[in-house]
Amino acid sequence: KLPDGADLLRFRRMPIDLAGRPNPLALLNQAGPCALDGNILTTGEDYDAWRYTLEKTVRKELERSWRVFTRDPAASFAIVTDPNEALRILSTTEVQQGTRMQSLGRNYVLNDETSAGFYRNLVRDGVDNGYALVSVLTVGDEVVATLLGIRTGARYVMVRISNAGEKWSNCSPGRLIIERTMAALHRDGVRDFDFSVGNYAYKRRFGVMRLPLIDIRAALS
Repeated sequence: KLPDGADLLRFRRMPIDLAGRPNPLALLNQAGPCALDGNILTTGEDYDAWRYTLEKTVRKELERSWRVFTRDPAASFAIVTDPNEALRILSTTEVQQGTRMQSLGRNYVLNDETSAGFYRNLVRDGVDNGYALVSVLTVGDEVVATLLGIRTGARYVMVRISNAGEKWSNCSPGRLIIERTMAALHRDGVRDFDFSVGNYAYKRRFGVMRLPLIDIRAALS
């Protein structure tokens, strides 16, 4: 109702509950179901016990992928703690994701000026304090897979993921970097892993629980 105020209010993909309490926005008349679900995984205190809840074929495939990847003595996994290095890895994420989406014929917008600037600021400002986490699989100087997420206490949310493509498909680098990141963060106290929206098969293999989400669209003028 202010000069230059919004004519349309739109919130998308919101959880119904926030930290165990009702999301007040979910109680509004304009709230309705979202077409997409969230995907949440809680491991509990014993990470190995959680791993053994996975289907045997999934567990064995993850173990095989790590063996294949680490055949090269230069292969490594790391969570990047230097902001400049994290920004360099993010630039690779942008290229790898863009290449993947173009090959699928998808409308890809994360590399436009506004979106790219948002993620670069997130990494630049958030790596030092542990809010933004950039993890990476590398072989020497080659970046094989990347994962960008955010952490708040014992909760971690996956935001962007990428890999170097067909060359490394024999070690399933996307799933591998997720599992390596989860293992590292679990040792540091994370117990809830949010795989974000999208009902992809790889998320189901990790045993996620689907989380209903809501949208709000409200005309203000």
